[in-house]
Amino acid sequence: MKRRLRVLLAAAALPLAVAGMLLGIRPAAAASLTRVTGFGTNPTNLNMYLYVPDRVAARPALLVLVHYCGGSASAIFNGNGHDYVTAADRYGYIIVLPEATRSEKCFDVSTPAA
Repeated sequence: MKRRLRVLLAAAALPLAVAGMLLGIRPAAAASLTRVTGFGTNPTNLNMYLYVPDRVAARPALLVLVHYCGGSASAIFNGNGHDYVTAADRYGYIIVLPEATRSEKCFDVSTPAA
C-alpha cells in the first residue's frame, strides 16, 4: 500500500514540476532595434539604432555598442553583442548602436578628417 501511494505521488509530482518550470519561463522581449533619424549633424553619414528594453531602469545606463569592421548594427545586435541585449533586458539599460556606412563598413578612426 505504501509503495502504491509513493508511485501515485511521484506520478502526480511530475506534471506539477513541468508546469512549474513552464510558468517560470520568461516571455520573449517585445522590444526591438529601432533606427533613429534626424539626430543632429552627421558629417560621416552614420546610421544610428537604439535598443530600449521593455523595462527601463529608473536611471538607466547607456551602452554604445560599436560593430566590427565589415559588420553592421543588426549583425552585432543579433550576433556577438546579443549578450548585451539580454543583459539590457535584465538590468534595464539602453543600447545605442552606431553603424558605419562607408564602403568597407568601417568607422573612420585614422584620417585627419576623423
